[in-house]
Amino acid sequence: MDFSNIKVIVFDLDGTLYEDMHHFDYQAARLRERLPKEKQPLFDQDYIAIKHGKHPLKIGRVFDCFKDLILVQFDNRVKEAYDWNGNRLSEEEIHELYPVPIELNFTTMLSVGDPWWTSISVAAHYGLDSRSSYDAFLETREFMMGPEFEMEPINGFKETLEDIHGRVKLALLTNSPEPDSEAILSKLGLDQMFDLKIFNGQKPNRTEERFATFKEQFGVEYHEILSVGDNWINEIHPVQGLGCATIFIDPYDLGLTADLVVRRMGEAMPLLRKVGTPF
Repeated sequence: MDFSNIKVIVFDLDGTLYEDMHHFDYQAARLRERLPKEKQPLFDQDYIAIKHGKHPLKIGRVFDCFKDLILVQFDNRVKEAYDWNGNRLSEEEIHELYPVPIELNFTTMLSVGDPWWTSISVAAHYGLDSRSSYDAFLETREFMMGPEFEMEPINGFKETLEDIHGRVKLALLTNSPEPDSEAILSKLGLDQMFDLKIFNGQKPNRTEERFATFKEQFGVEYHEILSVGDNWINEIHPVQGLGCATIFIDPYDLGLTADLVVRRMGEAMPLLRKVGTPF
């Protein structure tokens, strides 16, 4: 894999710059407590099943809150659909329900691209509104800012970025708010590492727009930009069409394409160290 022409690397934050996972259970608890008491055991049952891969809701799928259906889609076209119990809809039913491409959003058509969205989707299935779910997310981010949330930096990652920063520009593009994202970057020792940071990025709907900003800001072409992230719909697929290089962090073995697919950031670091230099 030759990334010697790369001049800009755009990183996602959550699930990319750190690998801690315990905050997902914290968010699940915050969502659970916002549900009626009689639905809380059902929430627990489904959340645990998803964590063990024994539920039709999986990373990489979409949850339609209005129709209470779990979707498999590509380029926003629904290919498969399941009810909450895993019963598959027929092609005729899918065509009738989804005759045109779906539009992913953060309220009613949820892209389950990472573990943030599994518990949110379960809560939505049991009737929790999007405002309450977002409040639970913000409460979780506030927890992550505090001293009780201890983070384990990826071994050697900061040193890798320091090594390549003289050759390439580094950018951050995250959907998370600025205050807690900056706090997390500070905990990781990465708060001074980036030449440009965009928060509340509204990926995937505005991913292409954000990369146009990087292209103009740094005076490069799309093929000179490398996108690194763990959410294929947010960070990989939209920029493949632009001609950007991609590294997809895929701990769930989703079988999706990128220039490089790894399970953990550590597997990508040997190649990152060579970015911007002839092989």
